[in-house]
Amino acid sequence: MNAADRAWLRRYPLYAKTCIVLACLVALIALLFVCTRVQLDNKGLYEQAAVTLGDAARLHRIAASIAAASPDAAARLNAHATELIHNDTLLAHWRQRDAPTPLIAAQLQTLDSERAAPDMLDALRVEIGRQGDALEAVITLLEACTAALLFAGIFALAWGARRALVLRPALPLHLLSQVGLEVPAGRDEIDRLIKVLNGLVARLRSEQDESARLKRIVEDHIAFADQSLDLLHYICAQLAEDAPTGGTLEALLQRLVGILRVQRIALVLSEPSAQLLGVDAIVAPADLAPHVVRERVVNELMSLSGVRSLPHGQSDELLTIIAAPVRVPSGTYGVLIGEGDADMRCEQRHVHLLETIASVLAQAISNLSRDVRDRRMTLLEERNAIARELHDSLAQSLSYMKIQLARLQAVLPEELSQSDAGQIARAIREGIDSAYRQLRELLTTFRTSVHARGLAATLEEVAEELSSRSEVQISVDNRIRRVRLTVNEELHIGQIVREALTNVVRHARASSALVTLASNEREVTVTIEDDGRGIATESGGEHHYGLSIMRERSRSLGGRLEIRANEPGSRIVVTFVPASFAQQTRIGTGSAPR
Repeated sequence: MNAADRAWLRRYPLYAKTCIVLACLVALIALLFVCTRVQLDNKGLYEQAAVTLGDAARLHRIAASIAAASPDAAARLNAHATELIHNDTLLAHWRQRDAPTPLIAAQLQTLDSERAAPDMLDALRVEIGRQGDALEAVITLLEACTAALLFAGIFALAWGARRALVLRPALPLHLLSQVGLEVPAGRDEIDRLIKVLNGLVARLRSEQDESARLKRIVEDHIAFADQSLDLLHYICAQLAEDAPTGGTLEALLQRLVGILRVQRIALVLSEPSAQLLGVDAIVAPADLAPHVVRERVVNELMSLSGVRSLPHGQSDELLTIIAAPVRVPSGTYGVLIGEGDADMRCEQRHVHLLETIASVLAQAISNLSRDVRDRRMTLLEERNAIARELHDSLAQSLSYMKIQLARLQAVLPEELSQSDAGQIARAIREGIDSAYRQLRELLTTFRTSVHARGLAATLEEVAEELSSRSEVQISVDNRIRRVRLTVNEELHIGQIVREALTNVVRHARASSALVTLASNEREVTVTIEDDGRGIATESGGEHHYGLSIMRERSRSLGGRLEIRANEPGSRIVVTFVPASFAQQTRIGTGSAPR
């Protein structure tokens, strides 16, 4: 038996044992059949030999009885008897080969050497009968042993089949029924076992597929976590070094596209936040903003959060939107919006990452806003300190000079008062008065701050203050409440209005004044008009310095100042383009939210 056969036997031991048992049973059956045939054949031969010897002995006896009367007939009978003995098959076989016993061999030799006596033939016939009975007994014993072995093999085969096909499969089938699994029906035990095995194989394959799927999910989550940590480290490192810039935000959004697997992404900022960062209101990589940003107004975008499906305005297809507001408890700065096709899969981990990035940006904008506010407060405090220093030094010096000059004029003789010395003294007094007024205006400018509620409240305070110090009725008509102005723009406008109203109160001899703020969606117009005596723009009167200050502030706004005649009175018109309008012009109508 070669190695392949041994491996086959080790692989299928039950089948090999069954084949061996069946082969033994077949061999036993064949042996039993051979024994039966041998028994039948030998029995016939031994009986035929006994009959032949009996006939020969009878013929010899008859021949002996008639030998005296008929010698020829007796001779023929003896010859016939001898012929019967020589023609017998069994006796001929024993002559050619060894006889079964020495006695039979000696008797056969005697028969061949001399004429057989009837008694010798009878003795040989008895011996052959005894030998046949002995052979038959041996064959019968062999048949009994073979039958016993055959029955034992059949019993062993049945017992093994019961153990292999009934007892051994019954235990796992019973255990399956105990754990709640239904045992399938089948034609027999093997069929049921095969169905159970097929079910277990299918379940194992399903478990393997599920295990592979879970492994892929775990690997994807680990990769996502690594990318998220790397992105958070990047954005925190960038924001720790400097305030968010357009390049930093675009690089962040570009990396978010790869991590979140969205097609388009954008950071939509409110106008104050965009002005604070110095970027466009919509920040998107490669200037490719999501469709939802271009099709909806800012207020709708600010309310987006989480994952939702929104229709595409130009077609019937749905878009998957993932959004996270950029906000802190004190306010909202914008919204971070990602967009993909309808079949884009967004999980909670994607929403959490987007919300985390939005929270980091919100904290950065909040910190920047607080820093700007702190610097502005520091600047205002410094201006107030300068105003106090000017008031305590230069203002007091000018007041002292005015007092001393008044004393000098009081002690001058009458003839000197009308001379050049008196005129010089009066010119000096006018110069000191003008310098003192300019200093007071400068101190007022330094001490002026923008109201926390905006430009309208600031102008209301200015109008109320100047109205209380004069008889001029001042009113404010603000038509640009929804226009967002920077703090610098509000400060310059407030100072221009204060300077113009101060000139009206001091020089115009007016009874009323009106401040109007209007906008035509391209520029803002500030108009201060009164019903006084008007302004002579070509003269260099006392209010010429105030007009210069207003023109300088207008140029700081990038605008222009015009003085127009009004019947009665005058009109001062300041026109400029706010930073919010300029930003919307740069963004363009194609990508800007409506």
